[in-house]
Amino acid sequence: MDNERLNRTPAKDARSEVANVDACGPSVEERRRIALEGDTHGKNKWAILFTVLVMTFMSTLDSSIVNVALPVMQKALAVSLSDIQWVSTVYLVAICASMLIFGRLGDMFGKVWLFQAGVALFAIGSLLCGLSHAFAMLLVSRCVQGIGAAAAMANNMGIITESFPAKERGRALGLLASFVALGMMCGPVLGGVIVSSLPWEYIFLINVPVGVACFAAGLKTLPHVRPDRRGIKFDLPGACALVPALVLLLCSITFMGEGASLKIAGMLLAGLLLMALFVRIELHAEQPLARLSVFSSLTFNINVLATLISFIAIGASEIILPFYFQDAHGFSPSLSGFLFAVIPLVNIVVGPLSGSLSDRVGSHIPTCVGLFIYSLGLAAVGFLNEDSSLLVIIAAVALMSLGTSTFQSPNNSLFMSAAPLDALGFVGSLSGLSQNMGMALGISGGMAILYGKMGEAAGRPVAGYVAGRPDIFFYGYRWALMSVAALVAVGFVLCLVRARRARR
Repeated sequence: MDNERLNRTPAKDARSEVANVDACGPSVEERRRIALEGDTHGKNKWAILFTVLVMTFMSTLDSSIVNVALPVMQKALAVSLSDIQWVSTVYLVAICASMLIFGRLGDMFGKVWLFQAGVALFAIGSLLCGLSHAFAMLLVSRCVQGIGAAAAMANNMGIITESFPAKERGRALGLLASFVALGMMCGPVLGGVIVSSLPWEYIFLINVPVGVACFAAGLKTLPHVRPDRRGIKFDLPGACALVPALVLLLCSITFMGEGASLKIAGMLLAGLLLMALFVRIELHAEQPLARLSVFSSLTFNINVLATLISFIAIGASEIILPFYFQDAHGFSPSLSGFLFAVIPLVNIVVGPLSGSLSDRVGSHIPTCVGLFIYSLGLAAVGFLNEDSSLLVIIAAVALMSLGTSTFQSPNNSLFMSAAPLDALGFVGSLSGLSQNMGMALGISGGMAILYGKMGEAAGRPVAGYVAGRPDIFFYGYRWALMSVAALVAVGFVLCLVRARRARR
């Protein structure tokens, strides 16, 4: 799993682009030792993992717990349905826009220091959200909360990769993936309990004591070691181009779900131009914000594409399935929630097993098998109809989750093992950005295909389920699910190419 990083020559190593940093940092032999054995700087590696997992659970919990409370918050704040959706959207935008920056800062100042700062800022943002009684203040507070989550999430994989030896890294990253799933599963359930018995503000206030406890535990369990920063500079021009580029691109993607318009096209074009400017700045920067040299490896590019593809499929399937459960099949919201719980429950069991397997046989085979199963599972879900039994639905959803659970843990390990040791923060943040961008693309793209094909079947524009015409819904439903199944099949082929290159 780590041979590719250990055997690359200095000329091809992404670390070589900042020679003066390497001169001050660890020797090549020390880098090889850390890559194989890990380095906890005297701390317990399992205590480090537990602290990171708690924050990961808290941040993913908060991304899903809000959705259940949106109707209650809409009435309490007296805003429209389209406006209240920004409570969720602005959190995602803040994370994506700042994640790469925090990854670079983690490489400069220490991943643990940035992680701890993220935990503290997330807790402060949660407190501000709970104290917000105006819609504008709530959105600003959610931005603060998202920035804190980005600082922590951009460095969590890097901390784990540095702390665990290569033979245990897949298992540790598998546990990280499982806690992401656990947070997603507990969010809707816990949110429903809170808003049914307490004011909506408590869905945010619940994070405050957990954040304080996580921060305090981090002071004891995490290795607070600062890297040598002599001669290192922060790429401010690159950051000034990247942040507005990502904000414009993500907002335009979000608005695309409402249909195309000149305003959306203008936002998209401006975002693309700023992104092109960012790339130009990075190519000429003495110490760039983004380590673009890592993209010179086809294997690494496949890692990014595979992650993006898998989360596009996750975003599309998870936004479309509720319409099938409740509108087409007539299940109650509580039963629909139970069916959705199958996805993270399978992930909790399979994720660590897949990670442990990748430690023994390598990561390439599990990623290929995972995407193959995931494609079959998406196709099986796409063939469901209004007469499908509960057992058949659970089996199809479980097969889909089995595929993505088998894939994610070893793919995370491949992602991080391909990173230079002094760029773990950047690569970890790039992984998080790929995941969040994939979710955004999957949500907007999935709904566009669903309603576009439903309108084609109905002979008129359609923006919702047509009562008494399940055939219209299932025409769009199957198109959407089969499209993402085909996309995942493309990812499977890419992983086969990656595995063949690794064998050679």
